[in-house]
Amino acid sequence: MKQARRILSLIFLFLPVVAPLASEPTADISLPTPVVPAPPRLALEALLGGKAVINVNGRRVVLAVGERKPSGLYLRSLEGAVARVDFEGRQYRLRLGQGPISTRYAKPLRESVTIAPDPQGMYHTPGAINGQPVQFLVDTGATTVAMNAREARRLGVDYLLRGQPVMVNTASGRSQGWFVELDEVSVGGIKAHSVGAVVMDGGFPQRILLGLSFLNRLQMQHKGLLLELREKY
Repeated sequence: MKQARRILSLIFLFLPVVAPLASEPTADISLPTPVVPAPPRLALEALLGGKAVINVNGRRVVLAVGERKPSGLYLRSLEGAVARVDFEGRQYRLRLGQGPISTRYAKPLRESVTIAPDPQGMYHTPGAINGQPVQFLVDTGATTVAMNAREARRLGVDYLLRGQPVMVNTASGRSQGWFVELDEVSVGGIKAHSVGAVVMDGGFPQRILLGLSFLNRLQMQHKGLLLELREKY
């Protein structure tokens, strides 16, 4: 009997001791959300001689071709109504009147064009008539778009066949003209259809006048020396 108790004691002595595992609390590891900088918003607002007025994130900057600003904005080239710029290691192609460009570009609700005055205080801007490129002179004193007969022929406006003869009052007196309706007139991204115009005999006006038949469809306001044209709707 004593021998049996001894054997049981030895068995209990060598039994493994199993300790309950302590449950460790789950580590709460939260990685910080990376801060992604907003992409730049760039827009070509106006042309001033050989310089470009560029809006960078709401701030206007004037640059000449080949000029670099401390912010890093560099005007690579300026061809007609298109500016090519470098900014923050990327290249951008900006068109006059186009809304702000960014890597997450969204078309603005209303198109707008900003025009800078020339040294004489006149507002010239590139545009198009029936898809043909032209240079406009903004003239709020002209009741319609106005052009001379030579420009009308270049643009394919058949004023003699489709126009209505009218007499036009000019600074030099009364002159023969023809009232026509243009299919489309555009400045930048702003377009208007069925726009009234007058074609005048002779070489006047030298520049195509952007008159009220187009301008009355827009909102016009001055921002300092700059003239802004904006769609109403």
